[in-house]
Amino acid sequence: TCGQCHMGPDHAQLEIYNASKHGVLFNAQRASMNLSADPKLLTTADMPIPTCATCHMSGLDGLKVTHDTTERLSYFLFAEVSEQRPGYLSGQTEMQETCLKCHASSNVNRFYAEAEAVVSATNDVVREVEELMADLRSEGLLTPEPFDEAIEFLYFDFWHYFGRTAKHGAFMGGADFVQWHGNYELLLKRTELEEMAAALRRTGGHD
Repeated sequence: TCGQCHMGPDHAQLEIYNASKHGVLFNAQRASMNLSADPKLLTTADMPIPTCATCHMSGLDGLKVTHDTTERLSYFLFAEVSEQRPGYLSGQTEMQETCLKCHASSNVNRFYAEAEAVVSATNDVVREVEELMADLRSEGLLTPEPFDEAIEFLYFDFWHYFGRTAKHGAFMGGADFVQWHGNYELLLKRTELEEMAAALRRTGGHD
């Protein structure tokens, strides 16, 4: 159900989940799991491997059931530059309480530290190119209209596809999406954007 929307290059949560350890184990063992269990009474015996709903919504082993799928989130991962959500600490705590039903606190803390490091590094790269685009606009090298020049489409792909993918991959345990589908593409597109910006400055005109 979640994957009807949460899939594709701009929000590849389904693909990331399926490639993660959680997704691999779920798909291998789903026949032995109690998928019809009441979400309010769900236990790790019913769901030893989590799905989207287990982590984001369920009352696993006494947790509060929620229909607000953002309640356990700590960052705005969909944004160009991902800032902490207003309820950052409460969101982080609630999600970690879910993680702790199966994982040791040392594992959970390490996972969060690594994921936040990816978000920070991705933000740095995106900010750098965001500033480059702002400079081009202030220099009169881009028109006021959005999406009428090739560099604007590439910049959109840069953060909307590859930046998002790296950040979601980090928080969902999809290493290949952090690196190959995320950071590699992010750095490649940054180089292309820098070359396009240099060409615009040489010609002094719009592309």
